Amino acid sequence: MDKPSGMFDRDFEWAELSRFATYSAPQATLGVVSGRRRQGKTFLLDALTTATGGFMFTATETTEADALRQFGDALAAHVGEPVPFRFANWSVRVRPVLHGTHPVRQRGAARPRRT
Repeated sequence: MDKPSGMFDRDFEWAELSRFATYSAPQATLGVVSGRRRQGKTFLLDALTTATGGFMFTATETTEADALRQFGDALAAHVGEPVPFRFANWSVRVRPVLHGTHPVRQRGAARPRRT
């Protein structure tokens, strides 16, 4: 995956993030990006998300209920759903992803038929 033209340096970091993002595994994988404050972690992840058409949600300091609402709003907008998703707790959203059974479709994919 080509590094965005507006990104200066960061060749190693971009290569590692690209390798992770394009890794094909039968189960969910977890990546951890760590480092000192104000060093560009969010910038790199945002660029990767844009390059791959993925979804990124950056949490803010708020209540759990408000964070879940914001997450549901952002996820619905990402996949083109007109009505925001609502989750009772984080486990409801995270557990299906980890088990590969999440119902959220990729952006641009055909909408599943409801029976």
